[in-house]
Amino acid sequence: MDGDWTDHVTEDPRGSRHHRRDPRDLGQDLQDRQRRGRTRYDTFAETGSFDETFEQWGYVGPQTAAAIMLNYVPTDGRVLDAACGSGLTGVALARLGYAVVEGIDISARLLEIAETTGAYRRLRRVDMQSLPLPFDDDSFDAVSFIGALTYFETADILRELSRVVRSGGHVVFSQRDDLMRERDCGAQLRALEDSGVWHRVYGTEPMPYLPRHPEYGTDIEAQYFVRSCPTGRCPR
Repeated sequence: MDGDWTDHVTEDPRGSRHHRRDPRDLGQDLQDRQRRGRTRYDTFAETGSFDETFEQWGYVGPQTAAAIMLNYVPTDGRVLDAACGSGLTGVALARLGYAVVEGIDISARLLEIAETTGAYRRLRRVDMQSLPLPFDDDSFDAVSFIGALTYFETADILRELSRVVRSGGHVVFSQRDDLMRERDCGAQLRALEDSGVWHRVYGTEPMPYLPRHPEYGTDIEAQYFVRSCPTGRCPR
């Protein structure tokens, strides 16, 4: 069962109802998240305990995404790890046998950490807020985009990631379930499907995100999705 959210007004797991918010408020929230994210992750990386902290919080997103990708993408495929951070997803992919993984991220410090993992064929500092990305159409067999959609305009970045994936290739991504509701992400995912950008392949129900995080705990969950570009060139 695909776990896409469909309703404009949905029930929160804790019983409250969420109505669609003013787009101006959502836009400002997104800009604030982007600014805080860039600063926080660089600062966080400087502590030297980035990966260890996520492990303490019970974060298994990279391992989950890698296991899902293994069902759809051969291990000899060329994979882009978008917003790769310190390389957690790259390491998870490498452990499953993926040997041709490239990573991009805006944080130079996190890329330095990712370099030490040995999981990447190539790493590049790229501002993913500035589109288009510096890749030709159909450059990759798959894209992994895990734990980062929070900081982007949903439709814009997912359409762009689909552009760099070959026909028949896959985009594997995740999003927090609370933001799925706030931003009406389900409608945006369906719009991309309706316009021919991709086909729906798979989606999970909400799963634990950072279960031992002091603020998120079990209240915030995440969903994982797989989409495939159709045979023939994807609409751009």
